[in-house]
Order: sequence, then structure tokens, then C-alpha cells
Amino acid sequence: MQDSGTNNKSKWEWLKDFFKANTSLTVIIVAALLIELTTGVIYYKSQDIIKRTIIRVMERENNALFLCIQNKLTEVEVLFDNMSWIVTDDLLHPDSLVRETYQIVENNPMIMGSGIACIPHLFPDRGYWFEPYSVRRDNGKIETMQLGGPNHDYTKNEFFRIPLVTGTSHWTEPYTENEGAKARITTYCAPVRNSKGKIVAVVGADLSLVWLEAIMNEDKIYPSTQRFLVTGSYNRLAGQDNQLLKMSLERLKNDTDKLGYVTMKDEKGSMKHLFYTPVGGKTDWILLNVLDDSDIFGKLRTARRNLLLWVMTGLLLVGFIIWRSKRNLERLRQVATEKERISFELRVASQIQQHLLPHGHLQRDDVDIFGSLVPAREVGGDLFDYFIRDEKLFFCIGDVSGKGTPSAMLMAGTRSLFRAFSTHENNPALIMHRINESACQGNDTNMFSTLFIGVLDLPTGHLHYCDAGHDAPIIISHTGLQTLECNPHLPVGIFDDVKYNVQETFLAGGSTLFLYTDGLTEAMNAGHKQFGLQRINDVLKECVERQLSPKDILEDMTKAVHLFVKGAEQSDDMTLLAIHYTPPTV
Repeated sequence: MQDSGTNNKSKWEWLKDFFKANTSLTVIIVAALLIELTTGVIYYKSQDIIKRTIIRVMERENNALFLCIQNKLTEVEVLFDNMSWIVTDDLLHPDSLVRETYQIVENNPMIMGSGIACIPHLFPDRGYWFEPYSVRRDNGKIETMQLGGPNHDYTKNEFFRIPLVTGTSHWTEPYTENEGAKARITTYCAPVRNSKGKIVAVVGADLSLVWLEAIMNEDKIYPSTQRFLVTGSYNRLAGQDNQLLKMSLERLKNDTDKLGYVTMKDEKGSMKHLFYTPVGGKTDWILLNVLDDSDIFGKLRTARRNLLLWVMTGLLLVGFIIWRSKRNLERLRQVATEKERISFELRVASQIQQHLLPHGHLQRDDVDIFGSLVPAREVGGDLFDYFIRDEKLFFCIGDVSGKGTPSAMLMAGTRSLFRAFSTHENNPALIMHRINESACQGNDTNMFSTLFIGVLDLPTGHLHYCDAGHDAPIIISHTGLQTLECNPHLPVGIFDDVKYNVQETFLAGGSTLFLYTDGLTEAMNAGHKQFGLQRINDVLKECVERQLSPKDILEDMTKAVHLFVKGAEQSDDMTLLAIHYTPPTV
């Protein structure tokens, strides 16, 4: 006993000494256990969430699908319930019944064929069987015939017997009709009564099951999803006649509600998820959706396996990282200090850049201007500027290629050039030409800018402008929206010999000129869809109706972009400028 205690104590001491001597290995083992526990909990929680989500999605999908089917069936039901009354008026004229079937098929494209099956000897001169029938063939032509006869004794068929016995309308089980429709169909049949209330005929509508097949293959949540539509007697209406259908029907027969969700395994042992819902209405049809387990949980399992693989790989590196961590700690501190310094300088640069721009709002009796710039990073490459000289409004908006500090520096230079060259020059094309010449000098980085320059004569509304590859502004007026026509010019900073032409137009009183950079049109949501010009126009149309000021227009546009991107990271600088022109009335 003493020796055993001594041995046990030695083992514990050995373990303590081992863990003390192998701290890194201890950390790895503990981390591995914690990660495995965490990934296991996350996996099963995620699996439960996905399962509950897919059940809700399938409920909505089944509801949408059977509503689509039910709408088409109801259309036929309403038509033929009314037709049973109309046919009553033609019971004395058998030829009129023939015309009725033809007109039904002619006026209702979804109905393949229509017939009126009369009780035996209803018209003695027409014999024992009388069933006028019209059918639309594949070539679109409508063929009319007297279908009843020894080879087609309709009195034994379901579509005739059940309405005759029950006195109510009825959807038949699917069947293949070889005499008239020559296709696999289902028939809606309604009893026809004479003036004394006696059932003397049955009017029916034949629907080809092809349209059901088409509907069943639309908008599947997964490509491998298999859909089936069966009757309450478990006869197939649509979907492939395969082993999976048979297995699904066996499970369905054991459920009295015909509404729910079960799991099962196919003949190969693969897990399947069966969702089933009644179509409702006058039918007893049931809609079945069978999803493969790998479609629902496959990506989750793959993600877990990959995660564990990467975790194990990462854990092998933990020891190395721990060994290197002490050595690199001081270096990391230095990097953090440098990063903070750079961040501080970028914040200062951002403030300086904002101060370079004009104040966001300028309001006079004849003009109201509001602009905004939202950079994608601390500093951006967009610019806008405006000032008034000699009763002329000089304004510009531009977008420098790239983002970050280099673009911000070029932006500041371009803005300074605009101010310098427009101090003594009124022609926007000449201003653009001089800016381009200066931008091309020493441009070893090959950076360029799109730029729009405008000069608005405030007393007259005469607008001269020049566009260097920038998005065309939009004129907002009480008559609607108009995109300003702009000649295609190369951006500034590419070639120093580019010829820029001036264009001109008149800005009507009460109109607003809306300018923007491509950060607005190319703003993307999480699905990588862009905001686009159409959404811009939609927002501006609402602004026209509400007669908003430039500031309100920019605020509405900014809100619309934020709602569209829904928190997605901003990919480019976004600059907006609105100029509302209100000349004094004489």
C-alpha cells in the first residue's frame, strides 16, 4: 500500500513537472479541447437554427406554390360551376351543346378539352350516348367530336358517375384519355340539372398535367429538390414516378393531418427531409417537397471539417508563435505606436482636407448651394468647390483615380489649380485645359482625375460648362429630370494635348443642378448590387414632387444610399453637390 501511494505521488509530480517544463504544449492541448468544445456547440446550434429556418422557408414556399396551383384551379371551378347553369338553357338543343364546348376551349387557353356527357337517351335521336367534346391539339387547332359511344362508355367513368351520384362538382384522379384529349389529364366535372332539378348531364374541363409539371419545377430552393403533387388517394399528378415518391407516400400515409415535416432515409441510406402541405379548395391534393440532407447541412459540415483542419494546423503553429511572441512583443509595441501616429496624422489630414473644401452651404437670393463629401477612408480623392466672382458662379466636382493619401494630395492640387485658373478666366474649357497641362507635368504615377467645371451667369441663367470624363449632372425642374448633355473628353492628367470644348445651356429659374461622383452610382450592398442611375432618378423624382432644397435633396439621397447598402463597407468616395437657381424676378 505504501509503495502504491508513493508511485501515485510520483506520477502526479511527474505530470506537474511535465506541464511546467512544456508550457507551450499545455497551452496547445487546452486550446485544442476548448476549440473542439466550442466548434461542437456552434455546430449543433447552427444546425438547429438552419433546420428551423428551412422549415419556415419551406412552409412559405409550399404556401406560395399551392396558392399558384389553387388560383388556376379556382378559375376553372368558377367557370364550370357557372357553365352548368348556362348549359341548362341549351338542353333542348343538342347542337348548342356542341357549340358550348367549342367556345369554352376557344376562350380559355389553360383548358385542354371540354365535354358535356349526357345521361343515356337524353336525346333519343342522338342514340344511347351523347357526349359533344372539343379539344385543342398541339398545333393550336380546336377539334370537335361526338366522343360517347361503345368504345368510350363515359357512364362508367369517374368524371360522370361521381357528380351524378353526389350532385356536386368534383376533381377526378389523374388518368390517360386515349379517345379525345389523348393525354394524361385531370378533369373538373360539374352536374347539369334540367328545369325540374334533375341531373341530366355532366359538364367537364380537361386539364393537361403538363402545366402542373412546369409549376412544380419553378423556383426551387435547391436544384436537387424533388417536388411531387399527389391526390388524396396517393395518385401522382406531377413529379417523377420514382422510388423516392413511393417512400414519401408511405410516410405520408402514416400521418393523418397531411400537414407537416418528417425525415427519412432513401434506399441508399441518404437522409431526406420531407415537407408536405394540402393544396386545399375542392381538391384533396397534397404537395410534397423532398430535400436532400446534404443540401441543407452539407456546407455546414464542410465548414466544420475545414475549420477543424485549419485549427489543427493553427495549433501546430501556436508553439512557434508563443516562442516568437516574447521576441516580437517590443516590436509590436513599436508598430502600435507608429500606427497610432499615422492614424493621428490621417485624422489631421482629413480635417485639413475638409477645410480645403468650401463650407457645405451657400445661400443667396439667387442661388442656394449645398455640397457634401464622404471619403471611403480617412482621406479621399473626391473634390468639389464653388465661389462667386462678378455675379458668376464658378463650380466644379471631380474624382481622382484611386483612394487614400495619394488621391487626397492630387485632389488638393486639382482644387488649388481650379481656384487659381478661374480667378481671371470665365471659359470653363480653358480652365480645364490649363488644369490638364499642370496635372500632366511630372505625373510619373499616371494618376488622373475626372472633372466637371461649370460657370453659371447668375443674372441670366446662362451656363457654360466642360466635362472631362465625369458623370453628367442632372437638371431637376418642375417638368422632371434631364441629364445634361456632355461631350466625351479624356480625364485630366493623361495627355497634355487634349482639346477641351465648352458647352452651354440655360438653367431655368427654380431648377436645380445635381452633381455627383461615381461613388454614388457604384455604392454596393452586401449582394454586390450597385445603387445605379435609376435609383438616383427615383430619389430625385420624389424630391421634385416635394420641392426640396439642395440640403434636403442631399440628405434624402444619402439616406437612400444608406438604406440600400445596409451597412456594407463603403468602397469609394461619395461626393454630392446641388445648386438651386432662383433668379430675381423683374
